[in-house]
Amino acid sequence: MDLEIKDWIKRIQQIHLPRYHELPELSLYLDQVLEYVNESISVIFINQEESNGKILTSSMINNYVKNNIMPAPVKKRYNKDHIAFIITITILKQVSNLNDVSQGIKHLTSILGKVDAYNAFISFLENALKSIIMELEQTPDLSYFQTPVDLNLLPLKSATIAFASIMMSQYLLKKLPKGETKHD
Repeated sequence: MDLEIKDWIKRIQQIHLPRYHELPELSLYLDQVLEYVNESISVIFINQEESNGKILTSSMINNYVKNNIMPAPVKKRYNKDHIAFIITITILKQVSNLNDVSQGIKHLTSILGKVDAYNAFISFLENALKSIIMELEQTPDLSYFQTPVDLNLLPLKSATIAFASIMMSQYLLKKLPKGETKHD
């Protein structure tokens, strides 16, 4: 296993994404939100080099607000709720369209409340990423995938597993030797 893959595995094994209570207490301006979110979630994204390390842009946030996927900022400032929405949407839109992401967020927050819904998302995401890394290390632990969850949480669990699988797949595909393809 090459050194870059080992480094990525180590980063994922040590991952800790912010829980709701760890999000900034003070409301932030857009440029501060971009810096905070990009820094917080950059470790889990594989192809960030192609986007100059920016997973999230101001136009993405404006689009989330314009399409009523998240609430508008208050006096151009974003609070914890906004940041939780932004992190969740930015990750889940990698595996689904924005309408489905919005519907899923609304459903889950109606059942769990915004704080518990966000924290459940982060826990599922970290567990999915760590489980997928175990596959890379050839020590798969399928218990996470086989542990049943409440039916209301199953779409969220499935989406985080899909995200983790996509990230691993993109990472591994980057490592394939570049060569000519053979066609029959």
